[in-house]
Amino acid sequence: METVYSEDSGIHKSLQYLAPRFFILAFGVLLSVSCFFYLTELDSQKALNQIESQNKQRALAIASNANDRMVVLRSLRSYIQTKETFTEHDFSQQASLFLDHYPDILAIEWAPRIPDALRADFERSMPATGAEPYQIRQYHSATGIKPSDIRQHYLPIQFVEPASERDAALGLDLFSVVHWRDQLQKAQNENTTVATAVTTLVQQNNTQTSVRIFYPVFDDEHLIKGFLTMVIELDSFIRNTLHGYGLSTISTELFDLNQQSKNPIYTWFGEQSGLTLSASHNSRSRVTIPFADRQWLVMSTPTQRFLNSQRSNAPRNLLLSGLLLTALAYICLHWSYRARLKLATNLAKLEEKQDIESRALQNKLIEKEVLSQALSDSEKRCRDVIALSRDYTWETDINNEYTFLSPQAAQIKGVPPKQLAGSNFFDCLAPEDRVKAEEALRSSQKNQSNIELALNFLSPSGEKTKELIRAVPLTDALGRWDGFRGTGHLLDIQD
Repeated sequence: METVYSEDSGIHKSLQYLAPRFFILAFGVLLSVSCFFYLTELDSQKALNQIESQNKQRALAIASNANDRMVVLRSLRSYIQTKETFTEHDFSQQASLFLDHYPDILAIEWAPRIPDALRADFERSMPATGAEPYQIRQYHSATGIKPSDIRQHYLPIQFVEPASERDAALGLDLFSVVHWRDQLQKAQNENTTVATAVTTLVQQNNTQTSVRIFYPVFDDEHLIKGFLTMVIELDSFIRNTLHGYGLSTISTELFDLNQQSKNPIYTWFGEQSGLTLSASHNSRSRVTIPFADRQWLVMSTPTQRFLNSQRSNAPRNLLLSGLLLTALAYICLHWSYRARLKLATNLAKLEEKQDIESRALQNKLIEKEVLSQALSDSEKRCRDVIALSRDYTWETDINNEYTFLSPQAAQIKGVPPKQLAGSNFFDCLAPEDRVKAEEALRSSQKNQSNIELALNFLSPSGEKTKELIRAVPLTDALGRWDGFRGTGHLLDIQD
């Protein structure tokens, strides 16, 4: 309890009085500032976790959609491998199904392996491409094209879907493109899908960023039959994949780890524009995903708008609240002495009240013991009355089987009660009284009324006794019929 000081208190007593108040001030300010920085750190961690979660979701979506495109190539390869020959109509019919479902696929192409000896026959068998006859061609400049040089074998594009891409692609020898040769060889050796580096094509005012995927097709003897190729427009692919994050203030960049360039192959801002990205490297999340045989790095970077939106007012409000509470605590400490005195008074009144209630409880315990003893005496009197009665007491269940018989039943029926336990009440009656007894007990059960009947009983030895039966129906806690309870009185057989 706080000490009350007089006016002539010394410096030592003044220090003792002021010390707890100074401690409250120092502790309150320190705690408020610490909580401010702690909650600020929690806000930052929450933002980082959200960035990490969104980046994983986006990476998973990109990887899943990329795998769907690989499934397209695998489905077409299975179709081609089951056919010895197939026409342009067959290829177009199969490829169009996937092009309608995946709008980001610019083209699906089939390029068979043609030996040089069969080049002329192959060119003659193909229909003309526009105004010119079909030729196996190759690039001789960035935009120019010419008939392909003589090689041991060629990989000319034979079929193309959609039709709008045929004029530019038909006849192009895939093997003539120098920077595709390694990918074609790797795809054949490893029997897997191989993707090229991302290519950006500028045509007038349009810029097209795409990636080409090669997939080998083998014949029954495991010899190369040709290649399926797929051209995916990267911008459409990413937009279709991440359309659900259109208004997100977190941008996503894609990097091809198989390239040496540090520049992203694609940057996606969604439907936002003019966003300022965060300069902090700690706020960026990175996830690596497979794309065919390549490794793509998916990196999400928050914008300043996102980081600002994650900063709550809780740290500032907590700091102000903590300082206010510290001031209130200082004021409350000044009045604590008076509160303690009041508390001591109330405590004394409470102890007095508890003492009164304790005595009342003791009286109730005594009263309970008296009632318990009275109940015990009542039960004993009941047992004594049953024991002294000339009649016997019985009970049956809902199946009319005896569940209890008092000891007097042995004198009246000539059979120990234990022997009769479980026996059916009606089976113990003489045949001429059974119907009468059933009707009487059924009426008693229905009307919940008592009955009194004179009935003839048969003992196991066949001896007949006449008893006056009084019975009352029993019910359980839910009011359902639960059997009968009654008494039996021995009558003279002549009565």
